Amino acid sequence: MFNVYLGACSIYDSQQIADVIQTGLDAIQFNQSISGHVVIKPNLVMAHPAVATEGYTRPAVVDALLGLLRRDHPQIRKLDIVEKSGLGITTSAMFKTAGYHKLKQKHGVRLRAMEAIAKVNVPLHNAQVHDTVTVAREMAERDVLIFMPKLKSNVLSHGLSGALKLNIGTLDGRERLHRHHYDLPHKIADMLEIANPDLIVTDGIRMAYGGNQMTQHGTHLGVIVMADNAVAHDLVCARLLNLNPAGIEHIQEAARRGYGPATLNEVRIVGDYPVKKAQSITAGLDLGFRPVDQVESPMTVHSGAPYCTAGCHGIFLDWIYMIKDRKPKLFAKLPALNVIVGKVEKDLQSGRFVLIGDCAKTSRLPVRGRKVWIRGCPPSHKRIVWDMMVHYLIFNPLVRPSLIVDAYIRYPLNKLKSFWLNAIWYRHIRNTGTRYAHHKTAELDQSGNR
Repeated sequence: MFNVYLGACSIYDSQQIADVIQTGLDAIQFNQSISGHVVIKPNLVMAHPAVATEGYTRPAVVDALLGLLRRDHPQIRKLDIVEKSGLGITTSAMFKTAGYHKLKQKHGVRLRAMEAIAKVNVPLHNAQVHDTVTVAREMAERDVLIFMPKLKSNVLSHGLSGALKLNIGTLDGRERLHRHHYDLPHKIADMLEIANPDLIVTDGIRMAYGGNQMTQHGTHLGVIVMADNAVAHDLVCARLLNLNPAGIEHIQEAARRGYGPATLNEVRIVGDYPVKKAQSITAGLDLGFRPVDQVESPMTVHSGAPYCTAGCHGIFLDWIYMIKDRKPKLFAKLPALNVIVGKVEKDLQSGRFVLIGDCAKTSRLPVRGRKVWIRGCPPSHKRIVWDMMVHYLIFNPLVRPSLIVDAYIRYPLNKLKSFWLNAIWYRHIRNTGTRYAHHKTAELDQSGNR
């Protein structure tokens, strides 16, 4: 049996959270040695005091865990928080906005923004999407990996963002969007070969729900979720949100590959927080997971095949929710555009058309009418936000001077810094003849045990 702990925790108080985490470690019978180089990966996809207030791991939860690690595991040699934010925003800015700099000062932990540090190419041997992946050196060389997700809904991953989906943030740059469409469940499972967490501690004190993964609002849930298996963890989190785990493809794909249990029958839920309590709260919430053409707005969305939950359809749905979440008045006044997502076979009348993604370009379009093509398979959030602003003056809530400067000036400079660090690192390897050995993920038996 796989143990998953649900601990009641009412507020973001580091001491109270630390007590819950300590109880959880005992409850899941976590007995792995924590020593050497420890890497912590939270969810910092975006943090902003006005437009992205709920969808990230709060620093109080990380503070509580770091305090326990420093107190109980003196054999830890190095502590790193490694993360890659979304939307082409610098992770260093998110560290600052989210309040993580205080953790650096208090616990001596290093804050490692993936786009600004040295990275390594790691071969995967049992993957279906990636033959190799580029990850932070710290991620590849660690001894212990701890995931600290935010419990939230996500329309790109069948309604749930948990420990498994957090793994996409292990990828950088173009690899992150490579086959980020109907292959996303396979991408997520691929990443477990290099980044399979040893421990998961999830911030569910407030859960985020119902909109864009960055800008959505939240509600009080009052739970800390802990496990030492990512699949078991996500099976339970799905039930907390009243989702059917059998319909969440990345959970099922990871289970098929032997990374954890296939059903909740193999999971023992322990702790003092009842599953039914969470379900009573989330039953009344709209998680926003629906076909993009079913969202009522002034725009007419023509949805073609194939429907890509994690690709063009889902990312455009995510863009719609950005506006609906934080600018409802703008949402009600969106221009009357015809939006084509996927290959649409039906005949369309003339008008103003926006084509989202490469498949839309192959649709049967009328000769007359203005057409704007946002290319990509899929296009990034950043590209959609920018092109819709330039062509239609739709000022998404994330179109803010500080974020624009960060995305288009600071972020490229950080990428240049990373390129320079990589060049120095690989030159050192060539000159010294050093053989680079990355972290070897433990082999799994058929039940997912290491």
